Amino acid sequence: MRTAVAIAAGLVALLAAGCRSGSDGAEKAGPAPVAVVNGEPITRAAFERELQQLRVAGEGSGPTDVLRQSIVDGLVARTLLLQQARARAVTVPPEQVDRSLLALRSEYPGTAFDDMLAQERLSVAELRTRLREQLTIEKLFQDEVFPRVRVSDEEVARYHADHPTEFDGPERVHARQVVVRSREEATRIREEVRRKPATFAAVASRASIAPEGKRGGDLGWFGKGQGMPEVFDVCFRLPVNTVSDVIPSPFGFHVFQVIEKKPPSHRSLEEARPAIAARLLRDGRARAQEEYVATLRAQAKIQVDPTAVASVKP
Repeated sequence: MRTAVAIAAGLVALLAAGCRSGSDGAEKAGPAPVAVVNGEPITRAAFERELQQLRVAGEGSGPTDVLRQSIVDGLVARTLLLQQARARAVTVPPEQVDRSLLALRSEYPGTAFDDMLAQERLSVAELRTRLREQLTIEKLFQDEVFPRVRVSDEEVARYHADHPTEFDGPERVHARQVVVRSREEATRIREEVRRKPATFAAVASRASIAPEGKRGGDLGWFGKGQGMPEVFDVCFRLPVNTVSDVIPSPFGFHVFQVIEKKPPSHRSLEEARPAIAARLLRDGRARAQEEYVATLRAQAKIQVDPTAVASVKP
């Protein structure tokens, strides 16, 4: 079921929201609203737009009862938040809406932006209105919800202590490889670089058919079990600066040289503190958003018309 977290997820998410009062007269004179929130209707057209957006996104083959209820819940939450923003005189300046529209447009090269609007059945004016509403909701959260969320040093320390394996790093190696098509060529290269290890990068640049050959066969750092473990894990058994035997794979025949190794590691509390604090803050804000919407729901008069909801066809 959708929550306030989804409502504030980003600019693209606003395309799926279409509930606002003051639409054209045809909607007012049209079918009964699917819901009324504190006297403000959520129109059938708003529900249909949301349903269409989910269909375009490929979410489900048809509007199940659960999906219909999820859509109604999302539209009710959005209406409540916009009502609260009006009550608190929360607004965003037009130039901020303009910047957001330009940023969104920049994500769609060429005619893709107009194609997206056509697919969503949106005009630029409608998109601008939805952007304004989305930014208003985000500002409401910033002003009224997020200042209440704090993460203490004790919470960070407790999370670090309760999730020790989350901060464990595997053994890692930094290696080079040469990949060639035949075992005979790989054997010849192995003998060459064993005699002169310093030439490995040059030989890889000259002979390797793998993509990293152009950078001297440098594979960078990797952990045990990555890629093709049956091939690359041989590097973990090699001492530094040594060359492997010929290792076959579906891509050819490999010869490795280990450059450096790092043993398994564990990030200390101080090393992990910024990441933990950011995660706890993000989680705390998500919970606070949900609780804020739940409080608005508890205080609101919400009437949902199940017949009107069920009558909307995909």
